[in-house]
Amino acid sequence: MKISGQSLELNFVQPFSLPRPDGSTLSFQLSPLPLGFQANLRKRRVASPRPPIKVSRDSSGKPVRDASGLAVTQADFTDSRYLEESELYHQRVAVLAIVEALRNDPEVTFDASPPTTIESASTAWGNFADAIFGELEQAGLSAGDLIAFCDEICRISNMLDQHIRETQVNFSSPPPESSI
Repeated sequence: MKISGQSLELNFVQPFSLPRPDGSTLSFQLSPLPLGFQANLRKRRVASPRPPIKVSRDSSGKPVRDASGLAVTQADFTDSRYLEESELYHQRVAVLAIVEALRNDPEVTFDASPPTTIESASTAWGNFADAIFGELEQAGLSAGDLIAFCDEICRISNMLDQHIRETQVNFSSPPPESSI
């Protein structure tokens, strides 16, 4: 792609400073996430877990049935295993986004290496993300630090404004009319 006959240079970095509790800062060079980041997650089989399905029951505990007599089912978003898997998935995506955003920072290296084989990609990439998470944790980063990284990555990747517009409807709805 060219604009005004010029090829785009997409290897830019944005300085990012992470404040530390002692008043110092850690400096990083972040790059926006590439257009194919989500596709790469899918290709690597890093996917959101699915909640288990359970039979809907009425107040007496009997299964609710549809017009055909079949039991009505629903996703169980409160299942403890699903909640644990969902939290781990979001942690892994955040870590993989941080690794991707730091790809052009010559000062940052990780001990863990990304998988090179496609076999059992989900497990391999999950293990890689877990290893990086361990490195970040060992370096003294907090949950708030990961959130600050992700917020900045979203901002420089032009993802934040769209997300705000999409969720603004939820917060901007007129209040219900009072019956007073």
